[in-house]
Amino acid sequence: MSPEHPRWWDPDSDQPYKLPKDKKPRFRADNLIEYTKTAATALTMSPIVGWHYASLKRSTPPDLSDFVGLGISPDHGDPAQVEDLLSELGVKKLLLRIPSWHVNHIEYYLHFADRFKNHDFLINILQSQQSVHDIDTWQQNVSDIVKAFQGKTNEFQLGNAINRSKWGCQHTGDYLKLLSAISSLRSSYPDIVIGGSSVIDFEPLSTLRTLFNFHNYDIDACTCALYVNRRGSPYSRQYGVFSLAEKLRLIYAMTKASNRSASRLWVTETNWPLLNTKPYTPNSGLPRSTVDEQTQAQYLTEYYRIAYSLGFVERVYWWQLINPGYGLVDHRNNSIRKMPSFFAFKDLLENTI
Repeated sequence: MSPEHPRWWDPDSDQPYKLPKDKKPRFRADNLIEYTKTAATALTMSPIVGWHYASLKRSTPPDLSDFVGLGISPDHGDPAQVEDLLSELGVKKLLLRIPSWHVNHIEYYLHFADRFKNHDFLINILQSQQSVHDIDTWQQNVSDIVKAFQGKTNEFQLGNAINRSKWGCQHTGDYLKLLSAISSLRSSYPDIVIGGSSVIDFEPLSTLRTLFNFHNYDIDACTCALYVNRRGSPYSRQYGVFSLAEKLRLIYAMTKASNRSASRLWVTETNWPLLNTKPYTPNSGLPRSTVDEQTQAQYLTEYYRIAYSLGFVERVYWWQLINPGYGLVDHRNNSIRKMPSFFAFKDLLENTI
């Protein structure tokens, strides 16, 4: 049986519930100080980032099996069904979320991961508001999760959607404190590979702030949850300038200019939510922010092709395998229905992108 989540967590859509406006104070002193630091960072670093952006050249893409990744969860679908589906897809790279508040249930996640011994795991350790308020506990939880997964993987992403207050960080500075708290991990686990930044959607100022600062941490890869679901196709342009290719190019240029991250870029979460799939996606009834199943499959294919063609994006993980609201498989009504996106994902690995 899966562990219980706190009241603020939506188990259907796998994310915290939306916060009311009075719980998102934007003009507190610490918020304003952080905004000022972000603005100063942008002014200082813009010429350097711009130079890297202009000078980037396309490089040789990674092997397909190392590039195409998929998020899975023990909370959706029978584990045996997950095994069968992964076998059919042929995917090797897997992402598994572990909430820091479930550290006492780590065996539940270990038992699930043990079923997939021929796969490579990236463990995404989720933060909460409690993590920000109790840094010592966050530090201990991260250490315990890393220790538990020794021998299974050495790759960990710290934090998720850090620029959304419902995930616990009121501003980017809160996340920088969380990263600084784990600076001692490398002395205990010298082979650990740490992913961070963990910004959701295209918010380059937040990303830059996590990649250039004078806090005490170093990360091995810049990770991002780069969605384009409110802008339609990956070819559509945000702010009239940035299609998916330009967004990825800018984020990678930031890693090249970073003093906190190596020049590696992983997209650890993307998808398109499906229309009329409430409660599995919060924006179920909004046609502007959702798509039909065939369009989702089309956009999935386009996203992977664009990212792969750039050469410098190491991985892209679709979130996730089983979820009727945005996944590849609908498991409602006690049955498994492979949606068009399932077969589009499978086709990526069977054919050259």
